[in-house]
Amino acid sequence: MGASISQQSAIETITQWQSRPANELIFDSSHREISHYMQAVENIQQSPRMRGFEELSAASMARLKREFQAVLSRQANYTAGPSSVTEWSSVIDSTACAIRFEDYKVYEKPKKQVIDYLRIIAERMSFGGRLGECTMVYINVRKRFLETQLTRLRFNELSIEGKGRGFGWTELEAKVELWIQVSKICVELFFEREKTFCAEIFQNLGGANAAKDECFVRTVEGFAVRLFGFAKSVSLSNQPYDKMVSVFGLYDGVLSAVKVSNTLFASELGKSIRDVCIQTLCRIENDVERMMYDFENAVLNEILEVHDDKGEIHRLTEYVMDQVNLLVSHKKMLTKLTKSEPLLNFGNLVIPREELGDYDFRTFLDLHLILIIVVLVANLEGKSMKYKDPILGDLFMMNNVRYIVQKIEGFDELHEMIGDFYLNKLRQKVMQSMHSYQTSTSNKFLACFEEEGLHSNIGCFSPGLSKSTLKKRMRDFNIVFDHVRASQSTWTVPDLLLRDQIRVSMSEMLVPAYRQFLEKFVRRCERKATGEGSIKNSAEDLQALIMEKLFANSS
Repeated sequence: MGASISQQSAIETITQWQSRPANELIFDSSHREISHYMQAVENIQQSPRMRGFEELSAASMARLKREFQAVLSRQANYTAGPSSVTEWSSVIDSTACAIRFEDYKVYEKPKKQVIDYLRIIAERMSFGGRLGECTMVYINVRKRFLETQLTRLRFNELSIEGKGRGFGWTELEAKVELWIQVSKICVELFFEREKTFCAEIFQNLGGANAAKDECFVRTVEGFAVRLFGFAKSVSLSNQPYDKMVSVFGLYDGVLSAVKVSNTLFASELGKSIRDVCIQTLCRIENDVERMMYDFENAVLNEILEVHDDKGEIHRLTEYVMDQVNLLVSHKKMLTKLTKSEPLLNFGNLVIPREELGDYDFRTFLDLHLILIIVVLVANLEGKSMKYKDPILGDLFMMNNVRYIVQKIEGFDELHEMIGDFYLNKLRQKVMQSMHSYQTSTSNKFLACFEEEGLHSNIGCFSPGLSKSTLKKRMRDFNIVFDHVRASQSTWTVPDLLLRDQIRVSMSEMLVPAYRQFLEKFVRRCERKATGEGSIKNSAEDLQALIMEKLFANSS
């Protein structure tokens, strides 16, 4: 063939390995033999295009391709992680039904000798115009490796397509928690390590970083799309508003993944993955706003009847304020998610814009929280009107709105978000309800003390007084007294300060008036009245009723 000695040596080396079994690897030979074969391939590639050299070059490329696949596959088997269920149980939290990211130990990085060998093969195949075959081998082998790793992490369970409404929330919640952990492992461990591995083998091959980028993106693309597709499917499944906090966890996971992914998939080939991430984020943002409106609408239209006869704090009030506090605890995230003013049109009710106070100094989230409380109060007002006794309805409103005020005042961050403008309106509503209660109850007593109608020009009971009218007044007073004692002792005012304020105020209003009535009219009689008109309850009895009996069963 007219070949030089070095060429002849290269021919012999390549021919010799061509005749050996395919499972006998050059990689397992000595360093000297590996170096000798690579030099032979280089020699052949640099030789003139003479007859026979093309066949040798093709044979050397085929051998290198088999070597690349075998060494890469062997490495995948070495780093496949724990093989038994017992070993994997150490990273699985059976209670939360999720893998714990903090406990997961990522597979070992390939040794330098392996990376160097794969790099040399990639360089030789690139020089021979066969780099595409090398990258295809890499993609196929590494895909299978990642599939094995992710299957063990239960990645295949992350699918709700077509079943979003079919899953019970407990099951879906477990999947969300699983996704949060698996996404961290994928993005921060698997994908990061895969990109590094690709760079070490294919850096600057195939036109700048084309081979490196293609290998990395094509290897993990399917897994990344499936990973973010799950988060998108959850947001599309229209979960109820009371599961909003779990969606926050999902959003937080996606947000963290996006930040890393923007760097991981910065190449043009990675744009499709970046787009999926952004679409998923936008979808969750829209879903949270939808859930917020659903919550506001549900609070306004909640129809649970009031079954108590004590004016107690309604469980809707407790639930809503608990949810509001929960939302505030996620303020940082929710402020980013809430990107528009709340809708004020609820069909059967339109909330006046000015009800929410000054828009200029409030975030969109602030306005949503204020609106939630506005519609809660509107619902409570509707419930208060269903009480047969309007006075108890006033007490119901006073207790519930006071509870709302206390929750706001007791949480500095919530107080700041609601603002003093609306908080003062709530305080005023408490005072209005209390005043309405006091006025209605007191008037029942005061009507018995009125001087008008007591005077008469006829009768011997007392000059100028009507015996029958006075008896009736005393009888009416006793009836009111007994009714208030029987009913309002069971009514409740949980707030001690408010309870004392009501008692003292009513005592100061009623006891002196009653004492004056007794002194001015009844005790002037020449003889004590008997029967129905007798002084059954003294001024001290009235004071004891107000200061001790009213709301006596309050907890």
